[in-house]
Amino acid sequence: MVRGFLILFGLLSAQPASAETGECLQAPYDGKAGPAALVQVVREIEQALAPFPEFLEAWKSIGPEICLSQHLFEERGYFDPANNRIVLDGSLPLGLMGAVLVHELRHVEQYQRGICPSTDLAMAEYARGTFALEADANVTSVVVAWQARVAGRPAFWQALQAWDMSADVAGRFEEVMERTSDVSFAAAAAFDQWYASDLRREVYYIASCSAFLDEQDRTHALSGYGEVPEDYFAQLCRLPDGRAYDCAEGALGRAE
Repeated sequence: MVRGFLILFGLLSAQPASAETGECLQAPYDGKAGPAALVQVVREIEQALAPFPEFLEAWKSIGPEICLSQHLFEERGYFDPANNRIVLDGSLPLGLMGAVLVHELRHVEQYQRGICPSTDLAMAEYARGTFALEADANVTSVVVAWQARVAGRPAFWQALQAWDMSADVAGRFEEVMERTSDVSFAAAAAFDQWYASDLRREVYYIASCSAFLDEQDRTHALSGYGEVPEDYFAQLCRLPDGRAYDCAEGALGRAE
């Protein structure tokens, strides 16, 4: 099982490039003292997730520690399962910090559900699983940010639109929503759009292979030959309200 998720462009890695953290906020978060920016972002994300009680309850039940770091360079944030901790780049503007937090919370949920790829898979299949995890986490961020925008809180949406690694995904979601008003269709389109970027796929492939090899080295495991299960995508792809949405990797999903 992978030990950490990074969101450099949303990367997955076995070991954070820089694990030093600053002040943290412990669960439960209500009334806790902490960095002002972090307290504000957590409060705003709690409000943004109010329309999604299942997702909000999963977050509260798992209760990851949430920390800020001034020592991240390429990463925007990461989830450290071994310590049940999310670390965010403390230099981010609040809107993007909130969007990254939602992304990482989705990784927390994915990990809790046991749906993360393992080194029993062949390395290319591990990369396939990683692609899907990240595409789904991006969909979650976009859906939550869209709903917050509709409710009059546009900061998260504006941040995703302005970030070059998520702007096209947000744009595809918006186009389908305006045409169909169907969040499931829009989510499926956003998932598909994640695969459209050569840069995204290249960055994730390199990072996932590095994570795979690091984990093999750490555990002294032999190379696996397993494939992503046929029902993997059906298990993975859930809207923040718990409903399934159709997702498929398409021809670009398999690493060459």
